[in-house]
Amino acid sequence: MHRLADFVAALKLSRTPADRDVDTFVAHARAHSPFYREWDGAPLTKATMMERFDDIVTDPRLRREALLAHVEEITGDDLYLGRYRVMTTSGSSGRKGLFVYDRPEWVALMSQFLRYTEAAGSRPRFPRRLRVACVLSPNGTHMSRRVLHSIIVGVHRMLGLSVTSPLSEIVAQLNAFQPQSLNTYPTIAVQLAEEQRAGRLRIAPELVSTSSELLTPEMTERIEEAWGVAPFNLFASTEGLWGVDCREHAGVHLFEDMTRVENVDADGHAVPDGEPGARLLITNLFNFTQPLLRLELADAVTLTSEPCACGSPLRRMRTIAGRSDDVLTLGGVRVHPLQFAVITRDRDVLEFQVVQTGAASVRVRVVAGADVADRVREAVGARLRELGVPGPRVEVELVPELPRPASGKLQLIVALDSPVGGDLTMSV
Repeated sequence: MHRLADFVAALKLSRTPADRDVDTFVAHARAHSPFYREWDGAPLTKATMMERFDDIVTDPRLRREALLAHVEEITGDDLYLGRYRVMTTSGSSGRKGLFVYDRPEWVALMSQFLRYTEAAGSRPRFPRRLRVACVLSPNGTHMSRRVLHSIIVGVHRMLGLSVTSPLSEIVAQLNAFQPQSLNTYPTIAVQLAEEQRAGRLRIAPELVSTSSELLTPEMTERIEEAWGVAPFNLFASTEGLWGVDCREHAGVHLFEDMTRVENVDADGHAVPDGEPGARLLITNLFNFTQPLLRLELADAVTLTSEPCACGSPLRRMRTIAGRSDDVLTLGGVRVHPLQFAVITRDRDVLEFQVVQTGAASVRVRVVAGADVADRVREAVGARLRELGVPGPRVEVELVPELPRPASGKLQLIVALDSPVGGDLTMSV
């Protein structure tokens, strides 16, 4: 029964902007967290968060090792000590992150999810319930799975599928279910779009939304061609920052009444709206159990305060260039992940991964419906030369599939010092 009660509370909270004061939240953290009693205001890294986890949390019963053991046993919507939801992230470096929310804090997080569904048009419908299909992480401790378990309260007809299932099985189940709303990662949405074009997938969703990975303009175009609807882009982080684009699809509106956002450059200096940053510093204003003050997220974005045609006063992430951790340096030139979007312009490409193999060389691993090696090699080489990379060397490897980590999210960019099989998040 607690799930239904929490859902109703979240629905009510989602309809009213939160009135949360930063100073009050910081005072609470200093009073109840040993770590923040000595905090000097410096940004908090995820490495420090994990190393000092036991000192950061405000409930002394919460201990990192015990919680990590707990998540290994989670099978559904399990609560730790009868009140806490525990989640993990692997992170782009492979470092596991650990996050804890009590029930009122989870209600606040869920209210952001319901704001997203309202913006995207998938609000509850009666008497005929909306058919919602989610193709997400198979990991039961990933936030997408925890949210999915929390919203299965009978308001929607839900189908939850794993991105690691064979594509043919996903297609068969979607054909049988006929979702009105489809929610998944951009790389999976592109594969399903091609299955739709090939006639193997036969669905007509009214709404498509993507999250957790970089959504490029080329991906958006292929999704819209398949179903005639522009995908909504959800930005949802386990750390607490959420936002979604509106019907104008002109950037992601951030729910800054719930999480304070600072956009900074590589040196940690504030970046004015309209200019690109290197990372975000966020302060979660509703998680009193695990206070996160000025926590670093590696997302490289450009914020804008310019009015949106939809009328929302919320600031937008006008552009999202992926994660600053995933910027490659080739021949002395910094190459952002979006530059490799030229690969997805090829209609035969289903998935790809770029692996740096040398100072100015990359291997592009491609899942494709045809031999695209020459086309991809030429397109990537031309783009790198345009960017000023001297003598770029591009190798193309055609593979039947690309490995996905426990989160299910595909790592698009692998730098020289990055482990293959990490986790490119758009910060979930």
